[in-house]
Order: sequence, then C-alpha cells, then structure tokens
Amino acid sequence: MSLNVAVTLALLLILLLFGVAALVERYGNRLAASPRLRHGAYTLALGVYCSSWTFYGAVGSAVRDGWEYLPIYLGPILLLIGAPAFLGRLSRAVAEEQAATVSDFIAARFGHDVIVARLVTVIALLGTIPYIALQFRSIGNVFSVVSGREVGTSAMVAAAVLLTAFSILFAARRFELAGRSEGLLFAIGFESLIKIAALLLVGIVAAALLVAMPAATLDQGQAVLAERFSPAHLSLEFVVVCLISTMAIIVLPRQFYMGLVEAQDPGDLVRARLGLAAYLLAMAALVIPIALAGTALFGSGHPADLYVLQLPASAGYGAVIAIALLGGISAAAAMAIVDSSALATMVSNDLIFPAILRRNRALEDGSIGRRMLLVRRVSIAGIMALSLAWAVLLSGRESLASIGLVAFAAMAQFTPHLILAVQGSNRDPLPARASLVTGLVVWLYTLGLPPILPTAWLDWLAAGPFDPLRLFGIGRAGPLVHGVAWSLGANLLVFALVAARRASGGPLPLLLRANRQVSDLEDLVQLTSSFVGQERADREFPAARRGTPIDRHLASRAQQLIAGVVGISSARSLVASALAGGQMSLTDVTRLLDEGGQSLRFSRQLLAETFENIDAGISVVDAELNLVAWNSRYEQLFGYPPGLVRVGVPVADLIRHNARHGDFGPGDIEYHVQKRLDHLRRRLEHSFERRRYDGRVIKTVGGPMSGGGYVMSFTDITGEARAREELKRTFDELEHRVAERTRELSEANRRLAKADREKTRFLAAASHDLLQPLHAARLFTAALDRDVGGTSRDLVRHVGGAIVAAEDLLRALLDISKLDAGGVSPRPEPVALRSFVAGLAESFRPLAQEKGLELRIGPCPGAVATDPALLRSVLQNLITNALRYTPSGAILIGTRRRGDEWRIDVIDTGVGIAPSQIDAIFGEFTRLGEVEVEGLGLGLALVERITRLLGGRIDVASVPGKGSRFSLILPAMAAPVEAEPPAPPSERDEPDRQPMAGSTVLVIDNDERIVAATCALLERLGHQPRGARSIAAALEQCAEADLMLVDYHLDDDEDGLSLINALRQRRPGLPALLLTAESGEAMLVRARAMGVPVLPKPVDPEALLRAIADLSVPQVEP
Repeated sequence: MSLNVAVTLALLLILLLFGVAALVERYGNRLAASPRLRHGAYTLALGVYCSSWTFYGAVGSAVRDGWEYLPIYLGPILLLIGAPAFLGRLSRAVAEEQAATVSDFIAARFGHDVIVARLVTVIALLGTIPYIALQFRSIGNVFSVVSGREVGTSAMVAAAVLLTAFSILFAARRFELAGRSEGLLFAIGFESLIKIAALLLVGIVAAALLVAMPAATLDQGQAVLAERFSPAHLSLEFVVVCLISTMAIIVLPRQFYMGLVEAQDPGDLVRARLGLAAYLLAMAALVIPIALAGTALFGSGHPADLYVLQLPASAGYGAVIAIALLGGISAAAAMAIVDSSALATMVSNDLIFPAILRRNRALEDGSIGRRMLLVRRVSIAGIMALSLAWAVLLSGRESLASIGLVAFAAMAQFTPHLILAVQGSNRDPLPARASLVTGLVVWLYTLGLPPILPTAWLDWLAAGPFDPLRLFGIGRAGPLVHGVAWSLGANLLVFALVAARRASGGPLPLLLRANRQVSDLEDLVQLTSSFVGQERADREFPAARRGTPIDRHLASRAQQLIAGVVGISSARSLVASALAGGQMSLTDVTRLLDEGGQSLRFSRQLLAETFENIDAGISVVDAELNLVAWNSRYEQLFGYPPGLVRVGVPVADLIRHNARHGDFGPGDIEYHVQKRLDHLRRRLEHSFERRRYDGRVIKTVGGPMSGGGYVMSFTDITGEARAREELKRTFDELEHRVAERTRELSEANRRLAKADREKTRFLAAASHDLLQPLHAARLFTAALDRDVGGTSRDLVRHVGGAIVAAEDLLRALLDISKLDAGGVSPRPEPVALRSFVAGLAESFRPLAQEKGLELRIGPCPGAVATDPALLRSVLQNLITNALRYTPSGAILIGTRRRGDEWRIDVIDTGVGIAPSQIDAIFGEFTRLGEVEVEGLGLGLALVERITRLLGGRIDVASVPGKGSRFSLILPAMAAPVEAEPPAPPSERDEPDRQPMAGSTVLVIDNDERIVAATCALLERLGHQPRGARSIAAALEQCAEADLMLVDYHLDDDEDGLSLINALRQRRPGLPALLLTAESGEAMLVRARAMGVPVLPKPVDPEALLRAIADLSVPQVEP
C-alpha cells in the first residue's frame, strides 16, 4: 500500500467520524426516540478503552510475554461482571455530585478541596501524555509498515496536527465545560464498531492462514506460544497488571467521561457492563489466532506489535490491510480525542482558570468565556504537543504494551481515593493531598521518566542507591512491578499515616473571599447570571427582589448552575466564599465567574453591524414580544411608515400593519394578529413562503432563542419563485411526455414478454412432442434387435443409428432455440478444474482408443465459478470435434492461468483449419470437408452460444495439416478444497447389475406407442410389463409390480411424480424411474427430494436397462 493511499484512508476515517457526530447533533431529537439505539451506542462507546495499545500492542505482548497480555482485559472484565453494586454506587455518587471529570468527583468527596482536584489533574495529565504518545507511536509504526518507508516521525507529527485540529473543532467548539455530547458518543461508538470489525477480519485471515499452513510451521509456532503461556511464566507482574487494569476501565479520564458523564441515567453503566465485558472478551480472544499465525509465519525476527498488519500483507489481502490500518487509526484517534477533551476540561477548571482570573481585570460581556475557550483549545494543543515530544523521545526498545502500562500505573495513584470517594463524602482532604503528591513523585521517578531518559543517565543513576529501576537495591522485580509497588505503596502508606493523626480536616478552603457578602437573592442572581446569562438566571429565580433572604434551596440551585461551568468543587468554594464574605469584592467574584456558562446577550452595536451585512431582512423580539433589533432590509421589504419601527415597539403593531395591507389574506385583522402572536408564544420554529399584495414572494424563517425571544429572517424570493413555477411547468410537460413514452414502452415490453412466454411454451411443447416418437422408435428398435440376427440385425442397428442421428439433430436445434430465446439460465457454482476435466476426459478415452488416438491430460489446476452442466456441454463438443477431425496422433487437454482468468485448452494434431474458415465454423450446419466424419455442424454453434451465456469466450489457433487449439476462457476463482476421487471398483467387487428375469414392471405413459415399445423391450428381456396411461389405471395394477417406469407429463393435468407418490402410499419403497423430455429445475428438485432417478427422453435403451438393473438389484441383494 502506498503512503498516499494510507494517508487518504486516515483522512477519510476522521471525516467519517466527524460526519457521524454532525449527523447525530443535527438529528438528535429523532435518536432520542430510540433508547435502545442510544444505549447500544453508549455501550460501544465504552470500548474507547481499547486504544491502539490493545489493537496492536496486545498481540505483541502475547507473543513476547504470554500471559502478561491478558490482565488488561481480565481485570476490567472481572470488575464489570463481579461488581455491579460498586458500579451502581459510583454512578449514583457521580450523578449526585454532578461531576464532569474524575478530578471533580474525587475533590467533591474530599471536602470539595481544589488542591486535591489539581493533584488528580496533574497525575492524569502526566499519565495520559505517554498514553497519547503510545497512539502516535502506533500510528507512526503502521504508516511505516504499510508504506514500506521510514515515515514514522512524519506520520506522528501529521497525526498530532490532525487530531489536535479535530479535537478543537469537535470537542472545544463552545466554552461550556459540562454536559453530554451525543455526537461525540455516537462517533466513538461507531469507532468501536470499526476496530472490533477490523480485528475480527484480521483474526479470520489469521485462522485461514493457520488452516493452510504446513504442519511443521504450525507446530513451530504452537511450540513458541506454548512456552510463553506455560504456567512457569505466570509471575507477580501478571497480578500487578491485573490490579492496575481493573479500575482503569472507570478512572481513565476518557472512561470516566464516557461511562459516567455521558450516562443519561445512573443505571446506564450497570446495564452496559455485560455488553462491554463481552466486547473486551472478544478483543482478547482475537489476539490468540493472530499471535499464533504471526509467530508461525514470521518467527521471532519481526516486531510482534505489527502482526495485525503483517499477516494480511503476507497473504496479499490489500483490502484487509486497509481495514486493519483504519481500525488502528480509529482506536488511536478516538482515545486521543476523548482523553484530550476530558483533560482540557480538567486543566482549564483546576489549573489555569485561577491564573486567568487574576490577570483579567475587565468585565466585558463574554471576556472570560472567550478566554476559557482559548485556554481549552491551547490545552488540547499543549497535551498533543507534549505527547508528540514524549513519543519522539521514547526509546525504540519500548513496546506499545509497556507504554500503556506506564499510564495505567499513573491512574492507579488516585484509584484508592476514587474507591474511598464512592464509599462516602466529606472525607479529610489532607491525607489525600499528601498521598497523591507522594505517589506522583515516586511514579514519575520510577516509571514516567526512565523510558525517555538517555541511557547514560540511567546507567549513572543505577550506580547509586536511587536507581529508578531498583530503589535502594531492594528486590529483583521488573520495572513495572517495581514502580507500582513503590509508588502505590508509598501513596497508601502516607495516606494511612496522615489520616491517623486524629486531627480534623480544617475549614473548607475558600478559593476567593469577597469584600462584601452576597446578602440577598438579588446579589445571588447577579452572581449566577455571570455564569449562565441574565435571561437564564431570571428564569431560574423569577422572584428575585432586593432584600429577599437566601435559603438552602436557592443557594444549592445557584451552585448547580455554576457547577455546570467550572465544576462542582470550584463552584462550591466560590459560592461559599461569596455567601460567607471574604477578602475579595463582589465585583472580583463576578469577574471570576463571568461567562463561565452561556450568556445569551449580544452587543447591540455588533449585532446591528452584522445584520446590515445580511441580504435578508432580520427582526429580533424579546421574551415580551417587543422588537429589540432589526436591519434596514427588514424595513425596506415591508415598507413600514416612519416611526413605526423602533426599539420596544410591540411586534403585534408590526403584524397588524402587514395584515391591513392584505399580507395574510382576507379575514378579521385581529384574528390574524392573535394567531401569529400565539405561534411566537409557543416558541415554535417555522418556515413558509407567502405572496404579498404587491405580487412579491417573501420567505419567512423563524425560531426561538435560548433564554426567551424570537428571531426571524425575511427573504425576497420572487425571482426564485417565478423560476420554480416555470421549472414546474417544464417538469409537468416533461413528466407528461415521459409518462406517454413509458406507457408505450411498457406496452411494447408487455408484448415482447408475452411473445417470449409463448416461445418458451412452444419450445417446451416441442421438446416433449417431437422427442416422444423418437423415444418410442428407439425402444422398438432395441426390442427388434433382440429378435433378429445376421444381416437383419445389421439393418436394425443402421435404423437405430439413423434414429440417434435424428435425435441429435433435433436436440441440437432445440438447444440453440432455447439459448436464443433466453430459456436457459446458468446456475454457477465452484468447479475444480482438475477433477472435472479428468472425469470428462476419461469418458472419451474408449472412443479415442477405438480410433487409435492418444488422449492426454495435462496439468489442470484452478477453479472457476460456472454452471457445470453447461461447461460439460461446451467441453464435450470441443473434445468430440477434436476426435472427429484427428485421423492420427494425439489430443491434449489442460488448463493455463492467464491473469485473472483460466484457459481450458483442447489441442489436437488433426487436419487443422484455414484462417479464412475460423469465423465460419461457429455457424449452424457448418462442417469442414477435409475428412469424412459424422456430425451435423451444430456443435460449435452451441459452444459459441453457451460460452457467451457463461460470461466466457472462445479462442481458436490452428495450422492446416498440423492441428488446432480450441480454448475456453473463464474468470478465475480460488480453488475449493477437493476430496480425492474414490478408486474405481474392481470387477470382482462390482455387483451383478443384471436385473432378475421375470420382474413385473409397471410402465405408465400417456403415449400408447411408448407404452407398447417399452413393454416389447421388457418382454424380450424376460420381464412381465404392465402398461397404464393414468394414475387410476396404475393404482389398479400396482399390487404385483416390482418397479415402475413413469413418464412425467400425463393426461388430465396429472404428472408422474404425483403418480409415484400415490403408488408409494400403497407400496412404500416401490422403486421408480422417471422418463421425461421435461428439463425444468422445479421438476428436477422435486424428483431429487423424492429419491426418484430421472432419465431424459429419448432414452438410450442400454441406459434404460442399466437404470432398471440399478433399481432391481437392491430388491434381491441379501
């Protein structure tokens, strides 16, 4: 795969995810009506846990470390299946605290301590940077593999830029810090579907390679993995990885966001747990066949992290490579987008917001909100940049799995605090502070820095007691176990020691202290409006008056509104500070909180300037339905008199003016006014077109604004309306013409279909009626042949040959007619050429030996998807012609591969064909005159028609006097697995197929001549035939019958299969043979279902006798 193709696929994937999100955001109301669809998307979105580490790195971990790949799946699965009560408590606690991030939740349960929130944010940030770096590393690796070029660094840089841009556009479009994003949820759910489908496809390829793999190679791979997965390789690291992975499914920032913030109900996570567990189990199970196939094929010399791409590449499956590439990129992109979004919220809330607040002295409307939006975008870019730097500095010796485990170990530092937070609130924040600082420092020294430190530095540190990989020289554990043990152990120890000091946690730490208290409800509303806008605050506190006291309910509601902007902990501290009265003035508090939420007020000057640059007329009314903004185009469209349009004028006056001018049609003016005012009060969207009294057409579009009010636009579309009317007239005329032509064409098609049906019925009747006399003649000739001898027998056989020739001619003509009439439909199925050609050639070997010709079969590999019966007819004609026109020498049959096609050759050493005659030989009744042979000259005409029907072509090469090559060319397909053909039975094993003389044979046919001919032949063989022409007559004679020969078409709409069924009701198991000129598929399927063999009319007498023998022998065998 080229680099351009890989880049194009990656871009298309990101655009696809964005498109899914955009569609969901646009049609979210429709999706809300389908809870199952939303829950399914929610469950799949939790699969964002499976990043590129689990997509690529898990395979590498399984190959290198055996059991160590499993804990990252096993731990979460055990938690999901075994701890529904804990997950329920966690969900309810997060919903109760209205937390939007993991730091927000932990801090809220530890006294709403902002220091705790900051520490959790720093740990999450430092732990996630190497995790995102893992995604960049995997993207760089896969682009290098699929392109065959060293583009890893370039790919990582490009990925960082694209994912940064996508995250900013997708997750930082607004400055709200909390709330669900349905578009993001559905996009990540779709990504989870892509990556599991991609890994499943690679798993199928791996399984196919294992099936086709030589036993020795497979045994070698199994031996390697068996050694890796032996019980001896189960170590302490398995337990440690399982421990830190168990809670990662909920403490990772992206998992907390998807699982708890995006939940619509506290029970969502519990209901989705089994689906997520099944998803993880499937991802884990697919690792094994991929690891086994990769180990067997590539040995230990290839990077196992890339087996997911190398396996389909080794098998030549370009499409699978592309899908695997998309699966890995989607896993990396989803993780980076969600984690960067969640971390940007944490960073902006807990780390940077106070600094911005100190520097922002102005209280312009929207200033803090714009700054916070910029902060989040810069935070995303900074997180991506640091992750890119980490990925570039990272040593190539580090595997994807080891990088991911470093991140898991970081999140493990605040996992105990999250567990304690679930168990209860109002915990002492000081032990949490001390333990988090301790765990962070030790984790950073033992796990975070070693992967990126120069080797020389690590060697220098290893010489002393502060070796980051073996602190104080204690223990011999691996780096991960060592780092987790020291960091998490020190973390818990410090927490226990500080918590045991028997001191209270102290007062609530106040982030801000106001110079004046928020003393009444009006002050509280002013504070709240700085976050959510004046309109929203007025709706939430409609009874705000100066002097109104603040109760617990009002304070709690204000805190909830503010928490939707800056998080629950910051909101708690800020509201408490304002209510208690601190060192900051109310103006400073307002400056801190201004535009942390949605302010719906606009600058009127900016709004007016914007409106004047819009071609449409614009009007804006407030919640009281008074005009507050408009543009000059609005006045021009409606021709309002001077002084009518002004700020504060009731919109009812403007509507009344338009009604008087007839804009709304006849009727009471006040009725029209009230009707439109009611529509505005119901806050309904509308869009319509109306023709004014002066003939102009105005399009009106309107909709409610958040917080109250209504905005409408008015566009003069008179020209467009006229063009539409003219276009409609043109369309109507065109539609009328098309309808007339359609009726004419339908009538012609009907007549043609009727003619085809009549032709088909004629051919079917001709097949039956024309072949019936020949069938009787052949049977009479066969009977006569057994009564005469000497010269008379020769004459009888000449007559028989003439009948066969007439039959061949008639069959060929009927076949050509059916092909030309479209009465033959191929039924393609896989055909292995080796066995097919060999079996066909063997049937011609006696004829070749009779003529003294050598019939050779060359190599015949390959397989085609075609109709075997039609293919046999083509090759039979080609081989028959070769035998006819080859006086001496040999005939060779074989196959050759030509691109994506197979060429089946029939080569002879016969008389050859002149170049001028090659085109003519495919005509009807065309024969070469070089040798005197039998034949009708119809064989190649049939070959040409059947080949065209099969989608193939015929190629001819010939040299007069030396021979010819006739080639049938068909599309190739993968060869099916063939069973070895059974060995032909030896003569002594072949049972005697001569029927017992004296058998009673019931002959049923509606043609008296056929009944008479068949009975005559059977009498000559010593049987006792009984003739019948209907079901009723046959039922009267079935008691003594040993077997029955039945025609399919009988009189009175009766058929032979129904007759056989009726006879078997009386004589279960009575052998039957169906003789018919009918060749319909429905009849053949029905006969096979009843176990009735079928012989086509006219029947070869010898074939009839063999079939009777086959039916008779089981009756007499012991």
